[in-house]
Amino acid sequence: MTKFIASSPISQQILKSAKLSADLPINTLIYGQSGVGKKLLSKEILPNSLMISGKDLEKSIINKKIDLENYSSIIVLNLNSIVNIEEFFSNLKNIKIVGINLDKNDKFNQYFAIKIEIPPLEDRLEDLEELIEVYKKEAMGIYSTTIPLKNINLDLSGNGITLKQSIYKSILLQSVSTNDMLQVMELYLTKKLNDGKNYRDLLEIFEVPLLKAAKKIYKSQLQMADKLEINRITLRKKIHQYFGEL
Repeated sequence: MTKFIASSPISQQILKSAKLSADLPINTLIYGQSGVGKKLLSKEILPNSLMISGKDLEKSIINKKIDLENYSSIIVLNLNSIVNIEEFFSNLKNIKIVGINLDKNDKFNQYFAIKIEIPPLEDRLEDLEELIEVYKKEAMGIYSTTIPLKNINLDLSGNGITLKQSIYKSILLQSVSTNDMLQVMELYLTKKLNDGKNYRDLLEIFEVPLLKAAKKIYKSQLQMADKLEINRITLRKKIHQYFGEL
């Protein structure tokens, strides 16, 4: 993703505010949860500026490893990592700053004329729909497959970060061939054997997903035992062993 998605009304207003601040000699604070697009929005304001964490920039200033006269603007990530806030911003008084943080934090108020909060994706449904389509298209292009949205498990716990991961993961897992799976298993088992695992330890790698899949498909342990061609007592023991069920 190379641009801030602004399909929802609230994101359109946010982008408008960012564009406005881009033309003004003032500092802007952007805050919100991880994965909501803070870095992308900062690039709408300062597209060609250095992006660096507050901690690293403060350390570079103290150790005289950066010449601030070479910069007219800087994007500062994770403002909460700054130790001496007053001295830090004093050193940057002639530089236009876009600060990025998880929260607004009142101790930064005096240093930023504009403050922009980006809501989570679940509150920006139009943006969410567009992002899903973007990530679906990317992943399906990589894995040369087509997967309906209903078969993709979406994870919004980390907004755009986990959304992208969940889409890529779902499409990858549904597009692997038997040979691909065997290669993955071989690499995984090789690592585990090198770690000292034995046959009994590794048996669950096969049995747990098999039993989970069977539980989803078949209605009862009787059907599971019949379809898997396994003794019912043995099946019950394995279900209890792995899932604590009887």
